Amino acid sequence: MSARLLWNTRYLLITALVILTAVISSFFWVGTSRATPGSAATVQLLSSGFLPEPVRVKAKDDSKVNMDVTQIQTYKITIAPGGYTGWHQHAGPHLIVVASGILTYYEGDDPTCTGVNYPAGSAILDPGFDTHFVRNEGSVDVVTYVTQLLAEGGVFRIDVPAPGNCSF
Repeated sequence: MSARLLWNTRYLLITALVILTAVISSFFWVGTSRATPGSAATVQLLSSGFLPEPVRVKAKDDSKVNMDVTQIQTYKITIAPGGYTGWHQHAGPHLIVVASGILTYYEGDDPTCTGVNYPAGSAILDPGFDTHFVRNEGSVDVVTYVTQLLAEGGVFRIDVPAPGNCSF
């Protein structure tokens, strides 16, 4: 094989790889650009700790979550009137306590997009990996405390595109 033919073959392979990488990367960029960010919501990490050894957790009988928890985090989340979280999931079970205001919780798999109101003193158990959207439709701040159970390398929040069941 001549040197010129070998160089042309390598050039074509490299060019094809660069184009393929650019095309694949654009799909990831488009997917993340459709995420729905929040507005007028603040998240404050209050504490985070690691367990001495993993603990097996299953949130609910019908849950797809069955994981080894290694980290526990607690957050204070404040949502101003009219504010919202955007569509998202969590990488593990989390317990939510509403300390003030009325939190309105929308499920991504609810075809009617009916929000459920949780007033101060309410608690919610989300098993994790469920798409949801939280809004403050009231006139005072919604303050919640969230305790998150995470597997090794898990993250508190996973932004996701709007599922299309709600107008927002």
